Amino acid sequence: MKCNIILVALILCGFTAAAIGAGDSADNTTTYWNDQGDLLMLQYEFEDALNAYNNSLMINGSNVPALIGQGRAFINLGLSNESLKSYESAISISPGNVKAWIGRGIVLQDLGRYNESLQSYNRALELDPADAYALNDKAWLYYKRGNYEEAITNVDRAIDIFNSGLAAALDTKAVALAALGRNEEALEYINQALEIDPQDSIIWIHKGNILKALGNTSGSEAAFAKVNELPVQNLNNESV
Repeated sequence: MKCNIILVALILCGFTAAAIGAGDSADNTTTYWNDQGDLLMLQYEFEDALNAYNNSLMINGSNVPALIGQGRAFINLGLSNESLKSYESAISISPGNVKAWIGRGIVLQDLGRYNESLQSYNRALELDPADAYALNDKAWLYYKRGNYEEAITNVDRAIDIFNSGLAAALDTKAVALAALGRNEEALEYINQALEIDPQDSIIWIHKGNILKALGNTSGSEAAFAKVNELPVQNLNNESV
């Protein structure tokens, strides 16, 4: 951890009915349903995405991309325990899957199980030391634990890998800087993040908080108002 309304000609119950009756057709494969789930996730349609991944798992209950997608959908719906089960199922099938370890780390962090979360991120980085998502999520864990300097150290590596192209990493650096009282610098990074992903409601929440700390009440209120125009996301229950 973040564009617009997807054109859905069939609602999900229609999707499910198609899956049941499609037989061997091209729209009843794990690839098809995984692609549908991924697309719906991008549109913040988390319940529909979950249904799509579930359809994929009905075809092949051991499909790792579907299990990882299911885990992502669950966490965005606030269903952390269910998400953890999905990621751990994926890891049991494919113990070298970096995405599954990162997802497990995110869920464990959400559950407050920080030591286990850190172990998951470290395992992901053992498998791929240059995975910017793992570095950013590890940085976010350090931020949540109040270790802001260590958060910045990790997120700077993620930013270097993505050449400042990962909105989530720029956002992480912004909130860590803000926690250190470096709000002017934080605002620069938060604005860069929003240039990349202006649809991310959590980044707008962080911008509102930073502007408030800078004494910019009108700017802060405008940022919080923007949040209400955007899709709801779940990240450690952050809200305006």
